[in-house]
Amino acid sequence: MPTVSGLLNYSAPLTPEGRTDDWCVDALSRAPEVVLNFRMVPVETVVTDLRDGTVRPALDETGFEKADAPTRVDQRALAEGAEPALARYRRETAELLTALTGADDVRFFDATVRRKGGDGPAVPFQQSPHLRVHVDQTPRSARARAALHTGPGRPFRRFQIVNVWRPLLAPVRNYPLAVCDYRSVDLAADLVATRLEFPAWLKDRETYSVRHNPRHRWHYWSALTPDEAIVFKCHDSASRGLAAVGDDAERGGPGGPEGSGSLEGPARPEGPDGPGEVAGLVPHTAFLDPEGPADGPLRTSLELRAVLFHH
Repeated sequence: MPTVSGLLNYSAPLTPEGRTDDWCVDALSRAPEVVLNFRMVPVETVVTDLRDGTVRPALDETGFEKADAPTRVDQRALAEGAEPALARYRRETAELLTALTGADDVRFFDATVRRKGGDGPAVPFQQSPHLRVHVDQTPRSARARAALHTGPGRPFRRFQIVNVWRPLLAPVRNYPLAVCDYRSVDLAADLVATRLEFPAWLKDRETYSVRHNPRHRWHYWSALTPDEAIVFKCHDSASRGLAAVGDDAERGGPGGPEGSGSLEGPARPEGPDGPGEVAGLVPHTAFLDPEGPADGPLRTSLELRAVLFHH
């Protein structure tokens, strides 16, 4: 399959002997500057293009897959952050996620437009492509997020947090999304829980930064179109490996976010077909394709995050 080589920004301690137990992204103390107490390390990385290949990633195996799912919602209204359009798109995406995962309940909690190049209206949740390898949730912050969307008397056997990433208006010309095969990640060695010192409206107070591992297998789809969406996992309670890492963090890691108490459900959830490993998360990042265009509108995309409950 075709590949490209680009710089992916991994994370590392400030010094070789530096700490990895209290990393922080601070957007408060010197706002609008964002301060890290660790460093970003650009690593030349091979990223495989899945556009014309025979590999078909699956959500529970690799942690991500591509859905051919044209949207019926006005994409310009979505790019401008119009709430009626977003409401229709959430309903449409809930149908997609239910069909894809079999979830019984879909609760959305985040919508972000990312734009690179060209002119466009500023919207409150618009950002630039995120150029650092990361995972949106740790097990601790995932449980805290799920707790915000459930309550007493609503037990569930499994919950997932997923991101649905779709181009808007035109195919992606550069700064595509790269996703890492869950099976190539060393959960204990590669992931570093990272506190987020952000404004109070941000409820998810902890993410994973990612250290470089040459065994990581990276993929993307070239020229992804608005008729396609990448669905990838931020957390899955059915992942046995991720559950073990989460338990280790609870015993010896830094303090978690307020309200991150345990939820109903088995301590070691089984996968959808019984015991066995299920992909739990996906490191991901945007990256500059050095062979791609550098001018004009390069990318407009919308990502929705949702908690999926299986009763």
